[in-house]
Amino acid sequence: MYVKSKDKFFEQTNSILKLSEETFKRILKFQIVAWGGTVVNLGVLWILKGKLGVNVVIAGACAIELAIIHNFTWHFFVTWKDRVKRNLRDYIIRLLKYNVVTASIDFTVNLGILWLLTTYFNVHYLVADIIGMLAGPLFKFLANEFLIFGRKKHYEKSIGKSE
Repeated sequence: MYVKSKDKFFEQTNSILKLSEETFKRILKFQIVAWGGTVVNLGVLWILKGKLGVNVVIAGACAIELAIIHNFTWHFFVTWKDRVKRNLRDYIIRLLKYNVVTASIDFTVNLGILWLLTTYFNVHYLVADIIGMLAGPLFKFLANEFLIFGRKKHYEKSIGKSE
């Protein structure tokens, strides 16, 4: 009896440690993709606002949307690749969900801060954009982890969770 409970303890501990390692790796991938999205966002904003003179809110919205598509594509093929079906239908359905969730956060937090800081505090638009981008990553990770790329049932079975 002691041996069985000891074995069960080590088995459960290993499952938790494995999950923690997997979660850590996923967060790391998420952050690397986010930095790439930051470059896309700032580049598009700089071109549209800085070079072409587009209104800061319109330029910011375009920059956010292109960064969203960039980030989703990397998350689909890299960050959460173990939780997706590699077909166009799954890609489009998840992209639509991702776009709604991420855009809700980005357009509320990022664009709101961009508008507020440039309009009322005369902060340079690129600085305001960076401040806005720093505000939402935790919300976005959690939304992706649980809403967009939820675990598959066989994945949960492999880590010892019951259905």
